[in-house]
Amino acid sequence: MHRSTFILGAAAVVILSLLVGTAVFAQDAAPVVARSSIWFDLWQILQPLVVLFVSIVGPVLVTWIGARVIALLKITDQAKQLEVEAQLRNALHASAANAIRFAIAKAGLMPGAVISPQLIETAATYVVEKNPDALAKLKVSEDALREIITSKVPDLVKVVSGPARA
Repeated sequence: MHRSTFILGAAAVVILSLLVGTAVFAQDAAPVVARSSIWFDLWQILQPLVVLFVSIVGPVLVTWIGARVIALLKITDQAKQLEVEAQLRNALHASAANAIRFAIAKAGLMPGAVISPQLIETAATYVVEKNPDALAKLKVSEDALREIITSKVPDLVKVVSGPARA
């Protein structure tokens, strides 16, 4: 469930409870039950107890529901955080592939040439310059970045050489 849908639902519940609550607790000028009825006398006795019960249980119930809602939102936030991290990882890998292409083009080599450590360093510098926030968020070290870039070299060779023929 999206956060905005949940917030709109909570707002609707609050508005509905305000409308219903004001209607329920509104005091009419005339009593609903005749004064000569036993129910009127019973209500006069029980009314303070009912008000006390509602004033104690109501806030506790609202607090309990609020705690459940907050727990639900934290789960949603955690799921959203995992989704963002997955997008950052995918973007970092795409950037690494682009970086190795950039390094090859900058060196003036043809695709499929031997990849030297200097090309890997050029590609790593490119990724660090273009995606510093993603690297910081994912806590990727320089060695890990070099490994990611090196892992993209076979993919580049496959693209250049074309599909394997049987």
